[in-house]
Amino acid sequence: MNRKRLFIIFSVLLLVYMIWPGSSKISDFKPLPSSDKSTLEGDTIQVKNVAGYFSDNYRDFSTNYYKDQYQQNTLFPFPPLRLNYPPEFAFTAIKDQTQSTYLEEFVYPLRDSLFVNGLEPFTTEGKPRFRGAIEFEVGGNTYDTKVTLRYYPSNLAIRLVVWAGITTAIYLLWKTGKEVLSA
Repeated sequence: MNRKRLFIIFSVLLLVYMIWPGSSKISDFKPLPSSDKSTLEGDTIQVKNVAGYFSDNYRDFSTNYYKDQYQQNTLFPFPPLRLNYPPEFAFTAIKDQTQSTYLEEFVYPLRDSLFVNGLEPFTTEGKPRFRGAIEFEVGGNTYDTKVTLRYYPSNLAIRLVVWAGITTAIYLLWKTGKEVLSA
């Protein structure tokens, strides 16, 4: 297979990846099973593409649930990248003053990403993680955890510009490399 054909195949596959439809807003993600949606300030309409849920689902279940949701929404045959951040980064990634015990990001590079932030005042064995740990009381129910999501969608036009930049850069590097090697 010659190089031009390989370049065209790569460019088309990258273009398909970049324009493939996916989620466009936080409401495209289902709520956690057996949870109550948070109505606290900042978890509803004050911050765009943020949603919070009170539940008894701990980190393993919550993060895997939303990783699967994210992959199902895009229909890619491969899972998103999973990045782990220190809880303090939740102030930046989710919203100011977000309390956190874990923060994970699921991302399809050059596209969009979903942050899953969890606050777990108690371990799965019921031991407090910190002094003053209390359960969440919502609508007459008590919950052990709170999960806050923030979705960062990407604009299709910007993805197309990025695709054009990548393919142009690869072409120019190939052409320059060919000239250098033939000299």
